Amino acid sequence: MSFSADEPEHVYEFTFFVDAETYMSYGGELDATEQDLHDLGIETVDIPRGYASDLGDRIPIRVRATARGLRAYARLIHLHDPLQIEEMQRIVAKQP
Repeated sequence: MSFSADEPEHVYEFTFFVDAETYMSYGGELDATEQDLHDLGIETVDIPRGYASDLGDRIPIRVRATARGLRAYARLIHLHDPLQIEEMQRIVAKQP
C-alpha cells in the first residue's frame, strides 16, 4: 500500500449553520479568493438564497472539502459554536 503525496485527500461534506446577522455583518464575503479556497482544500460551497430579509435565521452553508478545508472554512466564517465544531471534528475523524 502506497501513501504518496500525490494521493487525493478524502473529501467530506458538512453543513455549517451560521447566524444570518453575523454572516451579513461580514457582507456575506469571506477573506479569501476562490483560488484561496481551492488551495485550502475546499471544493464547493453552497449558500442558499433568501436569508437577507430575516436576520434571525441561521443560514445553512453546505461545504465539500478535505478535513483541512473544513477547518479552514470554519475559521473563515468565524465559527465559535462548540457543538458545530465538535460535530465537524467527529465527521473528519472518521476514516474513509
